Amino acid sequence: MGDYRSHAHSISLCKYHFVWCPKYRHGMLELVRDELAELFQGTAERFGHEIVSMEIATDHVHLFVEADPKWSPAEIAKQFKGYSGRTILKRHPEIKQRYFWGSGMWKDGYYIGTTGAVSEDVVRRYIEETEH
Repeated sequence: MGDYRSHAHSISLCKYHFVWCPKYRHGMLELVRDELAELFQGTAERFGHEIVSMEIATDHVHLFVEADPKWSPAEIAKQFKGYSGRTILKRHPEIKQRYFWGSGMWKDGYYIGTTGAVSEDVVRRYIEETEH
């Protein structure tokens, strides 16, 4: 089955592309790029995700993540954003003071895109052409 994940009663292939920004779109992520990469990797290991690809730009993050279907995309975003933001601000109070007056490091919102092994057209055609 290649890239598919096998579970007790199912097989899955769930990959998500996430993008999010620090509050106020501050271009400060280069100050903590290596730490963020380690924190994201630790979060992935803790929850059983696999980071397929990652880019930490100065003012936004791209994560391409493979995850089990038991986690909703919203839960996955919360896992990565919550732990990394709290940890960075705790380790670096000077960053919190300079860039993030108030609480939290990340903007509330995020982008998510899904990918799969087959296109939307293939799934639609399969459903329409299969005898039920």
